[in-house]
Amino acid sequence: MSQFEEKLKSIPPNPGVYIMKDADDKVLYVGKAVSLSNRVKSYFQSSTKPHALTPNMIPYVRDIDYIITDNEIEALILENNLIKKYKPKYNIKLKDDKRYPYLKITSEDFPRIAMTRNIERDGSKYFGPYVHAKATRQTIKEITKAFPIRSCNLDLSDGKLNHRPCLNYHIGRCLAPCAGLASKEECQEVAKNVCSFLRGNGEQVIKNLTEKMINASANLDFERAAQIRDRINSIQQILEKQKISSTEGEDQDIIGFYQKDDDVCVVLLMVRGGKMQDQEHFFLSGTEGSSPVEILTAFIEQYYHEASFVPKMIILPNEVEMISSLEKWLSEKRGSAVNLHVPQKGKKLDMVEMAQKNAKSILEREKTLTVYKKDDNPALIGLRELLSLPRQPSRIDCFDISNLGGNLAVGSMVVFQDGMPNKSEYRRYRIKTVQGQDDFAMMKEVITRRIKSALDGETPLPDLMIVDGGKGQLSSALEALKSANLDDKQPIIGLAKKFEHIFIPGRSEPLILDDHSPILHLLQRIRDEAHRFAITYHKKLREKSLTESILDYIPNIGPRRKQLLIQHFGSVERIRSATIDELRSVNGITQKIAEDIRKYIGVEMANDNG
Repeated sequence: MSQFEEKLKSIPPNPGVYIMKDADDKVLYVGKAVSLSNRVKSYFQSSTKPHALTPNMIPYVRDIDYIITDNEIEALILENNLIKKYKPKYNIKLKDDKRYPYLKITSEDFPRIAMTRNIERDGSKYFGPYVHAKATRQTIKEITKAFPIRSCNLDLSDGKLNHRPCLNYHIGRCLAPCAGLASKEECQEVAKNVCSFLRGNGEQVIKNLTEKMINASANLDFERAAQIRDRINSIQQILEKQKISSTEGEDQDIIGFYQKDDDVCVVLLMVRGGKMQDQEHFFLSGTEGSSPVEILTAFIEQYYHEASFVPKMIILPNEVEMISSLEKWLSEKRGSAVNLHVPQKGKKLDMVEMAQKNAKSILEREKTLTVYKKDDNPALIGLRELLSLPRQPSRIDCFDISNLGGNLAVGSMVVFQDGMPNKSEYRRYRIKTVQGQDDFAMMKEVITRRIKSALDGETPLPDLMIVDGGKGQLSSALEALKSANLDDKQPIIGLAKKFEHIFIPGRSEPLILDDHSPILHLLQRIRDEAHRFAITYHKKLREKSLTESILDYIPNIGPRRKQLLIQHFGSVERIRSATIDELRSVNGITQKIAEDIRKYIGVEMANDNG
């Protein structure tokens, strides 16, 4: 009997974790078991097939280690830790071993809110994980509108509270403890409300604040009552944005996944207090040949190992392994009972099916994008053949124009490198030489400036230019190329959105591709990105223009009154919709000034409509 066979015979029947290794002592697989001996031996018995990867993995196994635990829950936790440590080839794993962002409410005397990717045992409260850092920062922005919790990095532990209040204080997003304007108790009460809100208890927070508002009003502290009222309104606005998905008012996670070939996408719908709060998606690797039960079990173990919050109920599309052990483990993390539930009908099943549909859509989109990343990109190869280009278009620049009646006209340039966006090369243009509504002339200006940057050695010319538009936009771009003697050297086409016609220089009739053509899909994706980039820039300039015109140039509206108006109404749009009496309720706004504001807004609105 070999040494390996002797080791197999010596494995005890206790719960624990087993570690399979190859001849180089590299970890191939980590698993958990209620009975180590039964589980490990089953891999080497021809009558059973405990894991779909057994035929591929077992021939390489040369050694097996094991760690005994007191119970299956400890085995589950240890398995997670070892998978993260060794990243075994044959384990199902959450893709991208990156640290997802969390919201952190610090445990300082004057708590603050921040985004972090590291969970530490420092007494702070953590909420997440979130998938996108941008969404996490937006959440912080929304929370500080509703709760005046500080978001700066000032160290206030030394007790020196003599800083100057920043803008966040003046617009009501911080209590300015740094300047000694708020006590520890006040700041900690705000942090407590933030934590409660993030746990999904928004209605309870509103109830508590309403009581405080009533008390303040009863004590004739009307300014304090008004501040609390505004905070309640902000919280209600956030809650109104959330889609109601459950009538039970519970905290739930709804999980769905879609598997195609060796790829798996998992979608998690987060319901807090009966309201849909977020949707996140994850990709799994190492799923070749794995069953739905194995996939779902692996995801639950790994996701909730890191998650800072475990809901009362987790709704699943199918059963999982060791369900009682998972429920015990999750219940320990939550501090109360957690139920893993597979619905057969009704609202919960509808939600699972919605998660499954989202997972399918996301995975198919991701697989499409993955095709674009390959060297043998069929869309790029086809584009070269279709347009008779001298080489495969590695770099493609696409241009779009955005304006409203000729006002605040802008142009955009997006760059796709080997079929994927290269955002570091994106450029925005303020139109300088064109007055009024003349999109053709604007396109000519943008292309002229793009060519100049290439001739000046700043950015190389692309393998292909695309202009968003038909014959008119393409002709204007060709005029710019001709002025630089590049009209017969620089490949360029126009893509008209209405019928998705492709216009080519020197050809009277457009090319029309099949709706399912990968070439058309690539061109559409590039064109849509240019349009999005242009629209975003135009909106940003327009918002800035409106803010300046309404608040900075109205007679007798100086910095102080501007500050008071923003603090009272919260936004320029709310100032626009305010009545004379509502404007006069702001300290320092007289009847005359209120009339001036309304008069000026009337002019602005007329301009907008004209």
